[in-house]
Amino acid sequence: MKIQYLILAVLSLSGLSAPERYARPAQIILVRHADKPLDPADPHLSPAGVERAKRLATFLATDPSMIKYGSPVAIFATQTTKHDDGQRTQETMVPLARKLGLQVQTPFLGKEYGALARMILSGSQYSGKTIVVCWNHETLPELAAALGVNPMPRKWKGAVFDQVYVITYAASGKAELRVLRYQ
Repeated sequence: MKIQYLILAVLSLSGLSAPERYARPAQIILVRHADKPLDPADPHLSPAGVERAKRLATFLATDPSMIKYGSPVAIFATQTTKHDDGQRTQETMVPLARKLGLQVQTPFLGKEYGALARMILSGSQYSGKTIVVCWNHETLPELAAALGVNPMPRKWKGAVFDQVYVITYAASGKAELRVLRYQ
């Protein structure tokens, strides 16, 4: 109990209240890019992937569980590399961005998921808001962990394109993960 009072005293002296200190987005939705083509050299979505991206946009913009804390205020995807990696994550988010009148932000490469997590968690403009992130499935569990999910989710299966991770934060700041499917 004394430690809690000490923490509150330090926060008070620093000018921060406990709620401000633990300000986090209300919800962070993590998705994998939509379906890829049969040709591994093609960096774009397949026709089925383009259709899935449209369905995903509708789900993220209208499903009550996705807009519980309001429509997304920011959309992030991986930055395109010199070898065209990152195209699919961006293309997957275009229908949602159009629906919401937002830009798809691409500040980081796929392997820089830790930097993205730090930016999102420290950005006061995201406090209490919904954020959507489309990333590579290989690093989505690590991104979830960097956003505070513990234990880290199991590996995202390569053939799974219709799943989302929904991260919310308890009053204590502890990250809670739900895994949902969409059509």
